[in-house]
Amino acid sequence: MNRNSIRNLTAVAFLLLTGVLSTYAQTTLKADVPFAFTVGQTEMPAGPYEISRISSQVITIRDADTGKAILSLVGSEQAHGKDGLPKLVFRKYGSKYFLSQVSRGNGSDVMDLPTSKLEREMQVANAGGATEQKTIVAQK
Repeated sequence: MNRNSIRNLTAVAFLLLTGVLSTYAQTTLKADVPFAFTVGQTEMPAGPYEISRISSQVITIRDADTGKAILSLVGSEQAHGKDGLPKLVFRKYGSKYFLSQVSRGNGSDVMDLPTSKLEREMQVANAGGATEQKTIVAQK
């Protein structure tokens, strides 16, 4: 495939994603994350974030200070017995945090982010130690 074909396919994919954005625009969460964290292979600094659901399988995580945004695939599972608060859940290995779950609260779906290669490596390196979980309450 040549560069123009790849560029055209990328543009079409972007248009398709933005076309469904209005359907999920009401699901934006805001949270102030007090530590740097990783999504996939991307390191995100501490600060305010906006998390929006673009489709049933894609969310965007945007740094409200810099405007830097990344997309992440998510799997959904129905929330059972949850406290109903919108929140972000992180897994911690040593001093590194990984975003693992986003919940819109009020019995909404819990969106699980896939475990990245980097996180799996940290899991193996931390095999003898306990994994911590940190929850940040978000706002709608």
